[in-house]
Formats: sequence, structure tokens, C-alpha cells
Amino acid sequence: MKITRLAFYLMLLSSLLLPGLAGCINQSPIDQAVITDNVTKTGQPALSVDSFAPDVNNIYCSVKLSNVAASSAVKAEWYVAKSDEASLTNSLIGNETLAASSTYIVFTFTRADKLLPRGDYEVKLYYDNKYEKSATFKIQGDVTAPAATVSEATMCSSIDLLTNKPIDKIDTFPNDVGKVFCSFKVSGAGINTVLKGHWVYVGGELPALAGKTINDSTTTAEGRDYISFSIATLPGKPFPNGQYDLKLLVEDKEAADLPFKVVDPASIPGPFFTGMSTFMYSGSDNNTFVLTSQFPADSPKVNLQVRAYNVPADTALDFQWSIVKSTDQTVIDQVVKEDKWRIQGSGPLVDSLNSPSGPFITGDYQVKLLVNSGEIATVPFKVQ
Repeated sequence: MKITRLAFYLMLLSSLLLPGLAGCINQSPIDQAVITDNVTKTGQPALSVDSFAPDVNNIYCSVKLSNVAASSAVKAEWYVAKSDEASLTNSLIGNETLAASSTYIVFTFTRADKLLPRGDYEVKLYYDNKYEKSATFKIQGDVTAPAATVSEATMCSSIDLLTNKPIDKIDTFPNDVGKVFCSFKVSGAGINTVLKGHWVYVGGELPALAGKTINDSTTTAEGRDYISFSIATLPGKPFPNGQYDLKLLVEDKEAADLPFKVVDPASIPGPFFTGMSTFMYSGSDNNTFVLTSQFPADSPKVNLQVRAYNVPADTALDFQWSIVKSTDQTVIDQVVKEDKWRIQGSGPLVDSLNSPSGPFITGDYQVKLLVNSGEIATVPFKVQ
């Protein structure tokens, strides 16, 4: 069969144009979608990840666009495609819409407090409300162990206000203590690691409150070594007697369990001391009570409070005030005052370190409490 020169040129032109035209017609504005656990600052994905543990915090879908247009939008819908929990199959669990303004855009799914159900998941992607592409992943396996660890967890009635370390370590509190503390050390935590304290009244004089949550404490590590949580009653109101429990959680995973009890003060063997803390008076009348461990050098005095319970007659209580280290390091471990008391019974006690003729020497201080010559607590503070 003969082909005319015109027909030949037409066939050649078609062979050159059709692939380009086909590419323009069929190319999706979404080039790729990658599920990952990390992305760069520009939105590019790290390694593709196809499965996550049920306690994963964030899942990312990095989308590369072949059509960048700030006037256009890309929508992501996150679905549980299939789950052992039948009611969740094909259920929408999140959605987000972003402008198609850069080559890479990133959609983020953040888990709520509950664990994600195990199963198959799908992210459906739409460009200007037209479905274009899907990406899939699985939730499977066991809950991951927390990177951060908790140690030295203890209940206490007094903490070092500078560091959150415990001053005393007790698990039985008089019901008029006013405030109950927990102090614990955190290791391996990032600054945004979430720490929680779950307080429960297990049972006792108030049966209606048995098993009920009485408080939830939440904070982040923020680079600190020691963390403290506390619960308090209203002024003049005692804690209900009974058994309590505090669970410490790191990223919603239990890290420590601390039972403690609250009792009538008369039932506590003496001598017993709680609530050891430094404080200052302030306000226009110089009569406002403020707990603090940091004092200006021109303060008139530094005060220490402590509450005694069931102290036998003629018990010796000593307050030993000292400079641990002055700012200029010219004074180290120097006792600057020692008050010797003879006490008995129960009640609040206050001792003070008055300023010298001029301002206090700046630096690190402490006051030791000794009962019958035995040290029971050391309370640090600073003058600055």
C-alpha cells in the first residue's frame, strides 16, 4: 500500500503530539502521597512507614504536588478502612484542607487520649474537591514503651521549692495537712513530654466518694529533672480520712503507683513534723504569707514554718541556719545562726533568720531541723 507524502507527514505529526497531549490530559495534580513518621522543614517525607503502634502520637501524610496553585486546595480525609471494632470500619476520624501553594504539603493526624484501634487505615486526597489519590497504613502491634522513665517517686508534705525534690518522705498524712505532694525524677524526657498524675480516693470515711477521681494533674517535662504534683483542701477543711492512690503517667502510660493514707492526727506516732517551707511576709501591711525559696538581699528576715504532731514533753528541736556557698564563694558551709527549742504537743512552729546590720550575703543557704540531735529535714533557699 502506498502512503502519500501528505499522509506520512500527518502520521508523523500525530506520533509527536499525542503522547504530550495524553500526558497533559491524564497527569494528576497530586504526584505522590507518602505516609511517614517524620518530615523535613520543607515537607519532604522521611522513610515511608506502613504501620504504627496504637499509641503513636502523630502520623504524617506528605503530599507532592505536580500542580502548585495557591488558589487551589488539597483536602485529606483520614479513615479507619477496616477494624476489629466493627462499628469503626469505614469511619471518618479526621480531615484537613491546605492550600496547594508549595511543592510539598503535609497533613498531620494527631491521636487523642485514647489508643488507636488496630486495623487498616486510608487517607483519601482531593484536589479542588476532586478525588485524586489514596495512601494506606496499618495500626498494629503493642503499645511502645515510654522513652522517658520515672524514678525516686515519693509522697511528701514538703518540697524543695527550688528543685521540686522532696524534703520529707511519708505515706501517711494527718487530715489537717492542707496539701499533699508527690515528687518524682524524670529521665530521658523531651521538653514536650506529657506527665500526668491521676488521684483517686480509694475508700474510707466517705463511702460515696470511694473509687472516684479527685484530681488530675498535668504538666510537661520542660527540661526539668524533678517534677511535683499536689492536691490541697480549702482553708480550714480537712482531707477525708481513708486510703488514696496516685498513678503517675508518662505520655498516658503508667509509670508509677503511689498509695497513701490520710488519718486523724492523734493516731500518728510522734514526734512527727510536716509542711516544712521557707516564707516571707509581703503586702502593704507586711502581713501576707507567701511561700518562697528565693529572697531579696534586702529582706528583713527569712522565715521557716513547720507543723509538729504528738511531740513528747521536753523534746529538743534545733534550727541550724547556714550559708552553703556565697555568690562570690568567699563563704562556704558557715553556720550563721542556731536556735534551740524545747517543745511538746502539736501545733505550728515558726523560726526566723534576721538580716544582719546590712543586707544578707547573697548565695545558697539552708536550714537544718534536728530533733533530739538527729537531722529530720534540710530546707534550702537562696538570697539574691
